[in-house]
Amino acid sequence: MFSKALLLGAAAALLPLSLTAAAQDISTARGRALAGVVCARCHAVRATGESPMREAPPFRTLAGRFPIDDLADVLDEGVERRHPAMPDFRLAPTDAADLRAYLKTLKR
Repeated sequence: MFSKALLLGAAAALLPLSLTAAAQDISTARGRALAGVVCARCHAVRATGESPMREAPPFRTLAGRFPIDDLADVLDEGVERRHPAMPDFRLAPTDAADLRAYLKTLKR
């Protein structure tokens, strides 16, 4: 049998891990929602499907083509036009981090 103190100690040690995982899940969900609102009119933002705008690469392609952590920096600093229809925009640091967390789920 395990002592109550040992079990409580183990639970206390695992709690930060579960809180980190929960925070990551929330960040990923916010990133997915942000992509759906801000990016989906041009890009395919899910794991499957074609982009509504042919010139706009699917997010799953971006996730495989670029270091995702670098993309967050670019999103935070501002995205310049990549093709004529691409708007210039800048995301708040938390939004960029959330979008990065979502893009990591698409990486093959």
